[in-house]
Amino acid sequence: MKGSRLELHDLVFGGVVTVDTAAGPKRVLKFTAAAVTIRDLKMAVPVGPQIQHIDGAPGSTSTLRGDDITMYVESLTGTLSSIENLPAPPVLRLSLTPDTIPEWLYDTVGKLDLKLQLGLDDADIDQAGQTGGKLAIPGIHGYGTPR
Repeated sequence: MKGSRLELHDLVFGGVVTVDTAAGPKRVLKFTAAAVTIRDLKMAVPVGPQIQHIDGAPGSTSTLRGDDITMYVESLTGTLSSIENLPAPPVLRLSLTPDTIPEWLYDTVGKLDLKLQLGLDDADIDQAGQTGGKLAIPGIHGYGTPR
């Protein structure tokens, strides 16, 4: 899943967990959120001999809302653009994986169950799974390409 801007509302870091996938167990980062917004959404999922794509309309903002949104993330990359709804200078590029999680996130934010408002520009999320929430994609467009 990619977007030009990703906003995570009431984000709580749940640590590193292991989930079962079709390819076997994977270590992932567990996050919960009250809402997620993604500008210029592009998603791609391998299915058989193809990659299935789902895109939102250019310039649109897709939303994920509802109770108990839980994301199991293999990697999260983006340029930090806001924290707690305050603008941040675009100098910090985050790249989070279960093996590269910064100590401040794992030891401080994770243990305190802080609810963060976080904004990332040029975001890329590789998820192993997700539960909860209802996704709305304005101008949805789906298509397949060969692997």
